[in-house]
Amino acid sequence: MMAHILLADDHNIVRAGIRRLIGEHFRGVQIDEAGDGNDTLNRLRSNGYDLVLLDISMPDADFGQLMDWMKVTSPGTRVLVFTMHREDIYGVRCLNLGARGFLQKTASEEEIIRAIKRVLDDKKYISPNLAELLAESRNNPEQSNPFDHLSEREMGIAILLNKGKSLPEICDILHIQYSTANTHKRRLFEKLNVHSILSLSKLMQAYKIVDS
Repeated sequence: MMAHILLADDHNIVRAGIRRLIGEHFRGVQIDEAGDGNDTLNRLRSNGYDLVLLDISMPDADFGQLMDWMKVTSPGTRVLVFTMHREDIYGVRCLNLGARGFLQKTASEEEIIRAIKRVLDDKKYISPNLAELLAESRNNPEQSNPFDHLSEREMGIAILLNKGKSLPEICDILHIQYSTANTHKRRLFEKLNVHSILSLSKLMQAYKIVDS
């Protein structure tokens, strides 16, 4: 199978493992790598990819904006999300943003290969659990989860705030300016109609975003 694939992940060991796995199961595949958002954009601008294995959280990257950019500039590029984030929190969000599949980094090698093959065949890869979540979200639009209205960056900051991280610590983790982090915090508080970290945590527990 001839294909041009981009591995976009900020962990060298993850990219090395996936490169090895693809090399063992796919012939004639050209693989490029990107370690942050800027590198990913530069690669996408310079090359046409059949598939991008994309992590949600990378330095200098806003996942939602990156997905929107690819829809406009590279609509033929299929995206398979490969992340450590939970499927029940991020799976439906990623599919709604245009991803063709969602995989957690805990997936077996067999599942990873199966997902890559399906997406390269222009099909979607959706686990049974994610399929159920997707059906529920479409069949019950009135039962809207307020967290679905957050951007990926806002969602990430909400999770870090719930973990007790300060804004300066969040800036270091996400590689963003303090003013940017503070703006995201203010917006997510407005969208969720909360006024403190405690009320944010209680809301996240109520919607099972985090364990109570």
